[in-house]
Amino acid sequence: MNEDELYILSYYRACELAGSVLFGKLAIHTNVDRLRTPLTEHALEEAEHGWLWTEVIEDLGETPLKVERTYQTEYGKEFGLPKNALEILALTQTFEKRTLKHFKRHRDMDNVHPRIREALQEMIDDESGHIGWVKKELDNYEDQEEVDKLMSDLATIDENIYSRLEKSHPAFSMFR
Repeated sequence: MNEDELYILSYYRACELAGSVLFGKLAIHTNVDRLRTPLTEHALEEAEHGWLWTEVIEDLGETPLKVERTYQTEYGKEFGLPKNALEILALTQTFEKRTLKHFKRHRDMDNVHPRIREALQEMIDDESGHIGWVKKELDNYEDQEEVDKLMSDLATIDENIYSRLEKSHPAFSMFR
């Protein structure tokens, strides 16, 4: 594994762990009873993903790098913490869609180590499930215009963050 690949996998690991912490906090603080359980499960799955990336990195003979700047920290700078159930759901949907798209792009690249490709496929399968439960909640939200506006705003924020991310570290050039 070269230095760029190690950084990317360490970045995935850090983002999954940050996601676990975020969803755990949301599960603790939400006032929407029906979201408490799925947010808790989501926090668990994100922690498991962080552990999976740790195992992959170690299986390939490396130690995870320290990564301080995650996708979540960048969202925090632009969007802040979600203030209500709709923002929690819309932000989750936006995160998961981006993650799914990125993992598929990585999985389909040439010369991906089989252990990495296997982990990416596992992530894709799990992230698809995350998108499913959140989409169902968003589809049932009473004000669909509000949902559409928020999703549009978050899509713009997401594009800006991803563009900055691609420019922030040479490792991301492999995805251009």
